[in-house]
Amino acid sequence: MTSWCDKLASVPTVGLALDFHFAGSDTILTALTHVWDPLVEGQKARFELEKLEAFTVTINTHDGFKYSVEPSKASVSFNHRMRPKAVSGGAPVMEMLSQPLPFTELLPIVNKKLVEAALALPGAKGRHFRRYGIVSSTPVAEDDLPPGIRRMLDYMGKPWGKLDDAFSLQVTARLGKGANFYDRCVHTILRSDDSQDLMTVMFDYQRTYNEGQPITTTALKETAASTERAALKYFEEIAEGDRFDEVNIRDEVNA
Repeated sequence: MTSWCDKLASVPTVGLALDFHFAGSDTILTALTHVWDPLVEGQKARFELEKLEAFTVTINTHDGFKYSVEPSKASVSFNHRMRPKAVSGGAPVMEMLSQPLPFTELLPIVNKKLVEAALALPGAKGRHFRRYGIVSSTPVAEDDLPPGIRRMLDYMGKPWGKLDDAFSLQVTARLGKGANFYDRCVHTILRSDDSQDLMTVMFDYQRTYNEGQPITTTALKETAASTERAALKYFEEIAEGDRFDEVNIRDEVNA
């Protein structure tokens, strides 16, 4: 079965919330040289340094993977990369640098890159993470919205008849818990006043541990795999829309 995230070309971001460690930006860059060193084509680097502050680094690779490290956060996201290419006898054309892939193929790649980067962070052996998050970001035309998200918007707009032409919605909901963690999702849906703009749908699925987990290969891989499964399952539930069926909601409230 194809995920709605695949059908709508969603892109993933995966992030960690860590205990604080104020490593200087030069130390962070040195610690992650195994990421940057292979990114060379001929004599040119295939990445850009987008942000460099005292304790913060953001690097965006031509392959479309953006690494961001802060004192208490680390993330890897996928973004489409393009550049103008000169054409003999004609106007420049845009060349795609990154390879567009379905969300469900990109997500394991981004997960793997974050795990590898986290293990190499300054002071990683003595640090812990409390939260692991997976975000799906989707620019989408209203006509292409999955039925569940349509139901969500209809449900949210009931007190006023319907939502206005422009809106910004954000709802955080707890979804369940395990022996040492709980899950929640931050739902964000945006529509601007400009009818030509696409809507933005973002779901941020977060697994938060009651106690810090060590930054080890085993702990990170197990968390990445289990959170990925839970997030994908939830994203499909939201797209299908049963959570916003009024009969189901009444039954849940009266249970």
